[in-house]
Amino acid sequence: MSFTIRTALLVCSLGWISRSESSIVEVQPGENATLLCSKLSSFPTHTVWFRLVNRTQPCCISIYNSIEPPSFCDGVDQEKFEVTSNFSTIFLKIKHVDLSDTGFYFCGYYTNGLPVIVNSMDLQVQVRDMQII
Repeated sequence: MSFTIRTALLVCSLGWISRSESSIVEVQPGENATLLCSKLSSFPTHTVWFRLVNRTQPCCISIYNSIEPPSFCDGVDQEKFEVTSNFSTIFLKIKHVDLSDTGFYFCGYYTNGLPVIVNSMDLQVQVRDMQII
């Protein structure tokens, strides 16, 4: 089992992510959504972006470290996502969101053999109400 899947399963099974503590990001269909992951480690580390699918299954999106270009996990549409970074933050841009992108996203890294979840976000893609005249 891969490092990222083991990390995600451990994190989710131990309940280290609380949806009530996550931030909410609201976007309209067709817009881009940018999610933020703070860099809390001053050491070179692999930061991983995940999405929780069906509320139970973590799905790896991307792995980033400061010395290599970001890589995307198996099965991820690389045209849909973009990972960038500045000194203090790693950004996950989701392009042209649609309702299927709604979900719980989180990022983190591994240190001393333990997963560290840095940020979690609940992405809500909302359809504008149509007014009937």
